[in-house]
Amino acid sequence: MSALNDILQKIVNQDYPDLVKLAKTSAANLLPVCKQVDPDNKGALMLSAIMLAAIGADGKLTALEQRFLGDVLDMSPSQIDRYTDLYTGNEEELVDKLADAVNSSLKADIVMLVASICAIDETISRDETALIRKLID
Repeated sequence: MSALNDILQKIVNQDYPDLVKLAKTSAANLLPVCKQVDPDNKGALMLSAIMLAAIGADGKLTALEQRFLGDVLDMSPSQIDRYTDLYTGNEEELVDKLADAVNSSLKADIVMLVASICAIDETISRDETALIRKLID
């Protein structure tokens, strides 16, 4: 348990550009499997579910998280507003099922994408940690 907390703290300690890079890399690695799961939308909805699960884990969207999503997805603030409005609350379960179905490398990318989003506000809450732990198990 403390090993996970140590890893999460290292992610929290990363600077903003490094977290953006980490999130973009993880998202790029996940896109092929997201396309397989969601071919009609070229993987966009599945990848969105992963990101929205991370945002919804603590129940609030901060201005910094909104900016971060904009930088990761190359979207304007108004586009991010519409994007986050897609959140239904079911994303966490969907992402957990995906994490259980993929290989360990892709599971690591899911966890890193979620952790980078959760870490952007310089802390990872208990609820966010619980989501990350659930994805790992």
